[in-house]
Amino acid sequence: MQSNAILSSLSGVRIDRRERMAQQTRGDILRAARRLFAERGYAATSINDIAEEAGVAIQTIYARLGSKRGMLLALIDLIDEEAGVGPLAQDVISAATPLAALRAAVRLTRSFQERCGDIIEALFTAAGAEPDLADAVAEGQRRHREGARITIDRIQALHGLRNDTAPEQAQALFALSTNHEAWRELITGYQFDWEQAEDWLLDALSRALLAPQRKKSGTAT
Repeated sequence: MQSNAILSSLSGVRIDRRERMAQQTRGDILRAARRLFAERGYAATSINDIAEEAGVAIQTIYARLGSKRGMLLALIDLIDEEAGVGPLAQDVISAATPLAALRAAVRLTRSFQERCGDIIEALFTAAGAEPDLADAVAEGQRRHREGARITIDRIQALHGLRNDTAPEQAQALFALSTNHEAWRELITGYQFDWEQAEDWLLDALSRALLAPQRKKSGTAT
C-alpha cells in the first residue's frame, strides 16, 4: 500500500510538471504573437512565424490555442496581465474616497496604454480588414466599458458622483476619455508625456464627475 501511495504521489508530480510545462509553452506562444503582431502587424504575421518565434511546432499552437482567432482572445488576457490590470483594479474597488477611486482608474488605463499600446494599436489598425480580430477587439472594448462601470459604481458607493450626472453618462464619459484613441491623441497628437496626460485627465474628469467636496466645520476657508 505504501508503494501505491508513492506511485500515486509521483504520478501527481508528473501531471503537475506537465501542466506547468504546457502553461509555459502557451505563454511563450502568446508572448511571441504579441511581439510579432506589434512589430509586423496582424495580417503580416502567420502562424508559422509565431511558431518559429516561440520555438514550437505549428501543431503545438493549434493544440494549445486552437487557432489564430483563439490566440487573439487569449492575447487579451496576456495584455491585461502585462499591464497589471488585476492589482490596479483592486485599487479602484478598495478606494476610500471618490477621488482615490477615480485616480486609481485613470492610473489603470494609463498603465494599460503605456505598457501595451503598441499591440493594441496593431490590433485596432487591422480590425477593419480582418474578421478574425472582431471578437478580440470587441472583448477588449467590453472590458474597458466594464472598468468604467466599476469605477463609477465605486464613486457612487462613496457618495461622490455629481447630482446632475446620471451614472450611465458618467460611465460613458470616463470610457471615452480614457480609451486607446484618447490616450494616443494626448501622447502622440498633443505631445503630452504620460505623467502630464494622467494628471490632466484626472483633473478634467474629477471636475466633470465628482461632487464638490464639503468643507469640514471649523476648517479655515
